Amino acid sequence: MELNKKKYKKAEVEAIINAEKAKYESQIIELSDKIRDLIGENNDLKLELEIHTDREDLILSTLARAEITAKEIERNAELRYELEVERLKNFTQKWNDYFNELKDKYPLYPTIRKAVGVKEKFDSLTDSNAKPKDIIEQLDKDLNAKKKFDPKKKIEDYIATTEDNGFNMEEVLNPGSLKLEDLCKELGLIEENE
Repeated sequence: MELNKKKYKKAEVEAIINAEKAKYESQIIELSDKIRDLIGENNDLKLELEIHTDREDLILSTLARAEITAKEIERNAELRYELEVERLKNFTQKWNDYFNELKDKYPLYPTIRKAVGVKEKFDSLTDSNAKPKDIIEQLDKDLNAKKKFDPKKKIEDYIATTEDNGFNMEEVLNPGSLKLEDLCKELGLIEENE
C-alpha cells in the first residue's frame, strides 16, 4: 500500500485499513485452506507410507521365512541323498557278498558263469566312466546274445557243477520216482513254462 503525503480523513484511513485488512484476511483464508490441503495431503502420504512400510515388513519377513524354508529343504534333500547313498552301498555290499558266495559255491554252473561274465562286463563299463545309456545297451546286447543250443554241453556242465554236490549218474539213468520232464527242466534242456 502506498500512501502519499496528503492528509487523510479518518474515514479514508479506516477505508484503507479495512481494504488492507480484507486483503490480508483473504490471503490468510487462502493460506489456511492451502495449509489444510497440505496437512490432508501429508496425512494421506503418511498413511500411504505406513501401508508401504507394512508391506515391506511383510515382504521382508516372508523372504526371511522363505530363505529358512529353502535351507531346510536343501538340508533335508542332502540328508535323503546321503541316506540313499548309504542304503545303496549296503545293498551293493550285500548283493556282492551273496553273488561271491554263489560264485564260490557253484563255479562251473553255466548260469553263474554267465552272471560272472555280465558282472565283469558291468564292472569294466562302470570303471570306464561310460554313460548309463551305453552301459544298459551293452548289457542288453550281451544278455540277449543267442548261443547255439548244445544238449551234450548242458549235461556235461550240469554234471560238472553238481559232482561235488552228490550228483549220481546212476540216479539220472534210473530216476525211479523222478519224472523225466522234471530232470530235463533241471538240466535246462527244456524251459520251465513249456
